[in-house]
Amino acid sequence: MAHQSLASPRLASVTIGVVGQYNRARQASGRCLRSGVQRAVNGANTRYVKFLNTRSMPFVTEAVKVSLIDARQQIAGFVETGLAGGADRADQAIDLLSGGVKGGIERLSHMAQRIETVFDTKAITTAGSLSMPVAQVSLEIANRVVAGTQRLSARAAGAPSFDAIEVDMAEVVAAAPRAAKKAVRRVKARG
Repeated sequence: MAHQSLASPRLASVTIGVVGQYNRARQASGRCLRSGVQRAVNGANTRYVKFLNTRSMPFVTEAVKVSLIDARQQIAGFVETGLAGGADRADQAIDLLSGGVKGGIERLSHMAQRIETVFDTKAITTAGSLSMPVAQVSLEIANRVVAGTQRLSARAAGAPSFDAIEVDMAEVVAAAPRAAKKAVRRVKARG
């Protein structure tokens, strides 16, 4: 009698979840970079304008000050545009890569199911079941990475600190072995 592999699709979905979470973390990091660059450029421009307007300098007329401010803003615009363009291209490349990884994981999962069906074996299901605790811990770590990068991105964009929801890494480290042991007990019980 042929049986259907349950562990392989579950393992594949958890693995795809890990890839997706790291992709979300990368997106938040990109937003962080963009907003940080924009804040730095805007701050530098503001300080430069303030400096020019509060100083009286001989031979520097209002027209020269306006010209200096315009030149500074053009340079800042080039810097900001250049960094944003590079970040956009990196985003596209990583999106393409993560899509390829997701497709590869799905193909492997389907192939494993077909092999189990053809050979009427539980070996791949068992291997998948034994791998689930590690995969689930990896997913939890990826979830924490996403949360951290989203907080960092919000902070770089000027939002207040999220100290109230800080992640205690000791909790994460302590929870990981418990989750793994629980998953192993479930696999053994199904055994």
